[in-house]
Amino acid sequence: CNDLSTDVEWREKAEKELGESSEISRTALKQFRHLLRINRENVPFGWRDDAFLLRFLRAKKFDVDKAYRMTLKYFRMKQQSPELFRVSPPSEVRHILEMQMQYMIPLRDPCGRQVFIFRVEKCDPYRCSVENVFRTNVLSLESVVRNPETQIAGLVVLLDMTGVSLGHSRFLSPQLARNTVEVVQDAFPLRFKAFHILHEPFYFDAILAVLKPFLREKIRKRIFLHGSDLASLYRFIPQEILPAEYGGLQPSFDNSIWRQNILDSEEYFANLENYQIPEENSITKIEVCSQEDQESGEYVDDETEDSEFEDATYFLDDPAIEK
Repeated sequence: CNDLSTDVEWREKAEKELGESSEISRTALKQFRHLLRINRENVPFGWRDDAFLLRFLRAKKFDVDKAYRMTLKYFRMKQQSPELFRVSPPSEVRHILEMQMQYMIPLRDPCGRQVFIFRVEKCDPYRCSVENVFRTNVLSLESVVRNPETQIAGLVVLLDMTGVSLGHSRFLSPQLARNTVEVVQDAFPLRFKAFHILHEPFYFDAILAVLKPFLREKIRKRIFLHGSDLASLYRFIPQEILPAEYGGLQPSFDNSIWRQNILDSEEYFANLENYQIPEENSITKIEVCSQEDQESGEYVDDETEDSEFEDATYFLDDPAIEK
């Protein structure tokens, strides 16, 4: 991978890996909006903001059909399991964030991917509920997916299992495993590029056995076990970006700035939860309007010509997006 430092390089990466261009973005967004309009009983129609829709399109490489289906799963999981997926208000889980178990480190890897670290030893199974730990992980994802560069390059997860104990077994229930896999594979609009496991216990194969029935082959191939071999980890995540605890060249693990950014975004997360869909969802047949329909005038968008869609910026230069 090459280091990415300019908008031009990010645009080139998006085009190469996702097939993204201004014209493709514009067309896909229009088709996506059409689906949301004709299937408004399945998806909260209020979510038509370009920045929100683009994260689903990028996650599915601008396949509008797949992006739409992911949107359905995203809202359905939020409705069916609010105890796991509700992210507002973040102040409710401040005490979990302050335990220093999670951190989205500030520097990206050479491929431009964000790295999320989870430290099991900081997760006290007798003080942390399973639901709140899961919620803070989802909150972390909802925060980082606002960034267009992360939507393009994806996310790498580093799970440090130092300190894992019998008390943590309740975090490994089949139902929770299913929910975790659904987030990674089907429902969350982020490209999960790798999962690196450090200091895994001897019985970790049994843990994987719980997960494997739900994992697709593509995700299985992205799981890397390193034991206590940091040199093995550095082949994938360079020392230059890691905290000192992992032999890295960055300061010691401290999520205080990162977590404060999340806590300061209370209004954003409140708006994110402002949706409502029926309990019973029937997926209407997907009808993506063709380019010919648009050119012939048979496709009629209910947005006016001077709507926010027509004037929108579709790429990295949206000032409303956190960089």
